[in-house]
Amino acid sequence: MDLRGFTYQLDPVQKQAQWKLDILEIDLAKAQHEVQQCEQLIEQLKLREQEQAQLARTSWHSHMNVSVHQSALEFLLTLKAEMLIKQEELISLQNKCSLIRQECINLQQKMELFDSHRQECLDEYILEQLHQQNAEIDRDWNARSMWRAKKREANL
Repeated sequence: MDLRGFTYQLDPVQKQAQWKLDILEIDLAKAQHEVQQCEQLIEQLKLREQEQAQLARTSWHSHMNVSVHQSALEFLLTLKAEMLIKQEELISLQNKCSLIRQECINLQQKMELFDSHRQECLDEYILEQLHQQNAEIDRDWNARSMWRAKKREANL
């Protein structure tokens, strides 16, 4: 079956949706990378906090210097505040990823609808082409039948 005559009317819209999906997938990859970086930074801050807490404990026991201990505790509070800010940022980034992921899912479903609609249109086109081909075969057979009948009459 020759499908060169088939054109899908929604092809430009489908391509536009595919381009948007491609862009969203890139955005999702970037957002997921940002989430990973933020998680790594939070882990580094936790390790640093643990180290500083251990250092504050040992410095208190070894020196009993109140000002050094107070500075260490203030630094721990600063680390804790920075970690809380990063955790809020992580939640925000995770929400952003979820939204982009949902947009991707919606567009993928739309693309599947386009594909099924395109296939239905193609099936209709093929069916129409078969009807036209059958009609042409019938006309050809009828024309040959009339020609044979006239030839027989002429031979008699």
